[in-house]
Amino acid sequence: MKDEIALDKKTLGVLSSDTRANILKSLDIRRMTASELSRGLNLPKSSIHENLDRLVDTNLVKKNDNGNKWVYYELTEKGRRLLHPHEMTKIIILLSSAALSFVGGIIEMYLFIKSTFPELEKEEEIVLLYEPKYLVFGVILLLLSVLFSYLAFRMRKVKKETKK
Repeated sequence: MKDEIALDKKTLGVLSSDTRANILKSLDIRRMTASELSRGLNLPKSSIHENLDRLVDTNLVKKNDNGNKWVYYELTEKGRRLLHPHEMTKIIILLSSAALSFVGGIIEMYLFIKSTFPELEKEEEIVLLYEPKYLVFGVILLLLSVLFSYLAFRMRKVKKETKK
């Protein structure tokens, strides 16, 4: 999926209206009917319908008419990316942080294990270099990698669910 959004003259014209921008922001919260948008934005229903038609024409909003009594409007992927252009960047940063934390945690664990083995000095004395700080830092970094991974996959899951 590319993060770029092609904004043609028609789309820019549609976005130049405060009413249409407010409709997009309202639909970013959840899908809504024209009546809900009319009440929420305190505008006549005819004005909402006119603006929704323009948003549907530019593929920023889609109309869901499932044969039910109500017709719902919701953002398309293009509309979502327009409102949240850096969503994928956040996921990439979280996954990168998770990978770096994991590697750092493994290195710290290695240093802890290495510090528990005795080393010989010049006079053949055994000196233990047991360093618990390596264990603590290693566990913290590994836990951070798990947390960052969880957050990234949760963001991705939420993003996929909002597409539906």
